[in-house]
Amino acid sequence: MAHGKNSSLRKKDFVDYVAVLEKTTRWKKNAASMLTGRLEQMKKGEQVWVAEVDTRGVGFMILAPNHDDSLEVDWLDVHPDFQRLGIGTLLLKKAVSVAKAKKKQALSIHTWESNQKTLGFAYKNGFEKYETIKNFYGKRKDAVRLKKNIL
Repeated sequence: MAHGKNSSLRKKDFVDYVAVLEKTTRWKKNAASMLTGRLEQMKKGEQVWVAEVDTRGVGFMILAPNHDDSLEVDWLDVHPDFQRLGIGTLLLKKAVSVAKAKKKQALSIHTWESNQKTLGFAYKNGFEKYETIKNFYGKRKDAVRLKKNIL
């Protein structure tokens, strides 16, 4: 794990993150503006973590405090060339470490109800389905929220 920040990314990290989002999301052409928008909306206590391989940002995670006694993995993205190599799990381990340091009871993550890849990853890393959030991603796109107790 290279570094984490409580606010914006380094310019190089931003470029690397946009490249990852262009390969891992539906945004493609809008990745830079979507990431800029998310970073501009960062609230107190949110953090951005970057996993690097040979100084290249290949994994990214945004952590956000929840209203309950948990910490949310709001965004977690790993470049496709570096998936299934433990980078996502490394980022989750960092999230658990941050949550423990903040004395949070649990770590949560959300994804589309039909996102089998992310659901499988979450289950493999000890998360359990906690709730369904109707229309989280817009009309007719529900999310599943998963939690992992850490204390």
